Amino acid sequence: MALKHAASTKVKGEILTAAEWNAAHEVAGFESTGIITLSGGGLVYIELRPDVDWATVQAQGKPTFVNRGVFGGYSLPIYNNDNEELYLGICVPGRYDEVSDIIAHADCWLAGAEDTKNFKLQLSWDHYTEGDVVPATSNDIAVETATGASAAQYKSFRVPFTIDYDIDTPDNIAAEDRLGLRLRRIAASENECVSEIVIAHVGVSFRRDKLGVATP
Repeated sequence: MALKHAASTKVKGEILTAAEWNAAHEVAGFESTGIITLSGGGLVYIELRPDVDWATVQAQGKPTFVNRGVFGGYSLPIYNNDNEELYLGICVPGRYDEVSDIIAHADCWLAGAEDTKNFKLQLSWDHYTEGDVVPATSNDIAVETATGASAAQYKSFRVPFTIDYDIDTPDNIAAEDRLGLRLRRIAASENECVSEIVIAHVGVSFRRDKLGVATP
């Protein structure tokens, strides 16, 4: 990774102090552990893909996996206590800054043509730190999306979800926590899509403030 260079008042050949070098490269500093701490424009997001619980999908035989050309995804009807859902999990990276909301998204497409209709996806999540009792509760985020007029079959969408990192203060999401996710399609408020919604990808983006971790 290339570190971003900011303006420096030093002329060519002069030696920068550690503080000046850090400021010029938008790095807060080096730690004795070897971690590089970032600041300013160095604070960027990294997207990771959570693991899908394939075993549950295979055992239940649903959601149905479908293909469109070289692309594939899970086709979701409206959830009705029928296992038409996806369970996912991810380990929060050690590079996470622990002070920013986490941004997830679902890339999806329409299984059939729709005209001025809506569909709603619900992402449920919770987290635990090693040693905690694994929670049975979850936080739910529901996002409704409009197809627009004369939406063609296979029209694609990206549905964003903001995971509030400190909703359970003082038990905030921290680096190395286990983050559990469940994705369902639920009923829209009105003008429901007739066709199913195909989930092609789920991504989770964390804002990072460091390079490297002290322990694996």
